[in-house]
Amino acid sequence: MPAIRTPDDRLRVFISSTLDELAPERAAVRDAVLGLRLIPVMPESSARPHPPRDLYRAYLSESQLFVGVYWQRYGEGQGISVEEEYVLAEELPKLVYVKRPAPEEDPQLRAMLDGIREDARVSYRTFGAAEELPGMVRDDIALLLSERFATPAPAPEPDPDLAAVPAPPSPILGREADIARLEKQLMDPGVRLVTLTGPGGVGKTRLATELAVRLAHAYPDGVRFVELSTVTTPDLVGAALAQELGLHTTASRPPIDDVQVYLRDRTLLLVIDNFEQVAEAAPVISTLLAAAPGVTALVTSRAALRLTGEYTAEVPPLPLPEAGGDYSDARTGAVRLFVDRARAANRDFTLTPENTQAVIEICRRLDGLPLAIELAAAKVRLLPPPALLDRLRKGVGALSGGARDLPVRQRTLRSTIAWSYDLLTDEQRRLFCHLGAFAGGFDLEAVETVFGPAEVDTLDMLVESSLVRQDVREGAPRFRMLDSIREYALDRLRDTGQWHEAHAAAAGYFLALAQRLEPLLGIDPTAIERLEIEHDNLNAAMNWFIDEREWWAAIHLGWAIWVFWWLHGHVEESARYMFQLAAEAHDLSDEATALLLVGTGATAFISGDVERAERDLTRAEELLRAFGDDRNRALTTGVLGTIAMRRGHYSRARELLEETRRLGADSHTDWVRSLYYSRMGMISLKEGDPTTAARIFREGLQTARDSYDRLGTIADLYSLAVTAITIDDLDSAEQYLREGMTHSAEAGDRGSMAFSLEALADICARRGQYARAVRMTAAARSLRSAATTVWLRAYVPEWPTAHGGVPALRSQLGEEEFVAAWARGSEDDISSAVAFAMSD
Repeated sequence: MPAIRTPDDRLRVFISSTLDELAPERAAVRDAVLGLRLIPVMPESSARPHPPRDLYRAYLSESQLFVGVYWQRYGEGQGISVEEEYVLAEELPKLVYVKRPAPEEDPQLRAMLDGIREDARVSYRTFGAAEELPGMVRDDIALLLSERFATPAPAPEPDPDLAAVPAPPSPILGREADIARLEKQLMDPGVRLVTLTGPGGVGKTRLATELAVRLAHAYPDGVRFVELSTVTTPDLVGAALAQELGLHTTASRPPIDDVQVYLRDRTLLLVIDNFEQVAEAAPVISTLLAAAPGVTALVTSRAALRLTGEYTAEVPPLPLPEAGGDYSDARTGAVRLFVDRARAANRDFTLTPENTQAVIEICRRLDGLPLAIELAAAKVRLLPPPALLDRLRKGVGALSGGARDLPVRQRTLRSTIAWSYDLLTDEQRRLFCHLGAFAGGFDLEAVETVFGPAEVDTLDMLVESSLVRQDVREGAPRFRMLDSIREYALDRLRDTGQWHEAHAAAAGYFLALAQRLEPLLGIDPTAIERLEIEHDNLNAAMNWFIDEREWWAAIHLGWAIWVFWWLHGHVEESARYMFQLAAEAHDLSDEATALLLVGTGATAFISGDVERAERDLTRAEELLRAFGDDRNRALTTGVLGTIAMRRGHYSRARELLEETRRLGADSHTDWVRSLYYSRMGMISLKEGDPTTAARIFREGLQTARDSYDRLGTIADLYSLAVTAITIDDLDSAEQYLREGMTHSAEAGDRGSMAFSLEALADICARRGQYARAVRMTAAARSLRSAATTVWLRAYVPEWPTAHGGVPALRSQLGEEEFVAAWARGSEDDISSAVAFAMSD
């Protein structure tokens, strides 16, 4: 018989139900489908010159989704039963909605629905009235489409140094019972969220770290450890989680979406430390757990999160000896910790019958709080235990120094920190307070620059006093304060009246650092890594300048680190700051206004907002021309030329790009000439002239190399590879891509590497090397996210993929080989991915 076709070729939703009892419900489903811009398929609404079974089979074969709406009737009177419709749908994704109550339900329908309800592949929901259906249907179809019809990229694995469990600095003492109890609780399949609560300094983080180390083997995907002490705004929790997990986000969607994708198919323990300051963001954890059924969360916070399904475990102080205890009480956790840390401060220290009573009393006066005990024990280098106890008896350890509404233990901890602070000299106190202004730690260079070289010795005393911790890393040492200690330092800084001075000095240092590194960002990969290390401090500096309305400094900082923002996947961050400045900054000079407009325009261009980019850059170009800033005019005309090229206005694009070249030559800006060549080459390529395009790209490549322009070099090499592939010169294309990958790897530019890997995968597929193609594609997906590739995507021609993507590779290679090759690629890091791509 002739084929029966549906009236539309768009994605179609087949709506099944009985015709004579659910007219309002069918209309509600139809309207919901239309609201999603999909096509509802309702066979009974069309002319039917064909037998019912043939008609329904034909319509179902042309549909992509099946929606069943049922109540009491079985529907045989319509020529075919709803069960026959359901069977004919075969493997279509199905959403089933059953109206309740149904006092006169047909037994055949009841038996059918019982079977559907037990089918885990089918979404089965009940409703009471037609008004409930539109929202339910819209949400369910949107979710089903995203899961069934998108080919999700495997979420990238984080770098080895990201989200790793911190190495315990010393053995955990006095927590054996707590660990055993919590291990058992976390291994219970019914427990998805455990929150460790308690005052600051009680040892929540140390206990969580120990649990993470001990339980890592129990989860197929291990443990991820996320630290939120530098996050103080609930709205930024999603971005912080993504950053700590090594996921690069984009301005086009919330960062928490990327975190959900990353966790969705993993079975792991997610440890989130220091959540108390962002407690309002607690629902984020529920969202993640709902999206990732294999994830168990262990959270530390000073208070319960108050979430459904949460199990709270209060972390108690360390076990204390009885008052007046004897030498045998040294086995208690608090005394063991004191002795251990005292020996670290003074290796000759031993617990003796003469000092045991003093040590026991010190531990009791400090309420068994680990941080307080560690701070006290560190002073053994200065004072023996009896002398320490005398100081506590004189009031140093009194319950004061904290807010009256704080828990007693927190006030005790603050008193302990205050006591340690009181032991410092005036010079040490000043440095201690001022170091609190550093949001993300600091190194010796920062201390020497801001405070003077002589203060390095003072810093050493703070480290010895356990008020500052030294991180053991390769290269230069780095230092940081524990969160509770930094909080105390900031409180005392307010009391000294030097709050503004300290924060202004820190912000000024990081502005100067960024400006010093800015010329090296496209040349020296260590420069951009340095900025990544200082990321929290850079954010703090930007926030300080904005809060203090120092618009000019904020604009200069943004200009200095835009390459860092783009290459390391912080485009969303760039957009947030640039657009905030545009909204809040007032009374700017023409020069400042112009530079800000260049920043917002370039960011809008990279983010895909071409209309705003053109508007801001056009206004910026007018201002720059007025006061003769040819260097930055070259940048604006170059981007405007790119916008014209994208719109197919090639004549206008050439005019703008010629102006770019002239301005770049006049201002001796070599990298602008590289931009000119890359744009002109793309125009020739779009006009179907690959020979001319290749010549222009080679000129641009030489210019980029001569000016040490790494970004231009990467873009021109990729563009040459695209040009070569358009004339089927696979060998040359491969050579260009391999060279470009070398530059990307040196710069730590994961996005550019991912671009080159996917292009190389396509070349392998063209040669019939399907296993290599699959492995490279998987590695590219692991290294890439939307934000990390966004800058290069805006500056190079599109790669003409020929092999049909992942489904085609799966078909060519076979399921078993495909899965094995994909697994190998997913395990590749930057080094192994480059090594494999470079191998023959």
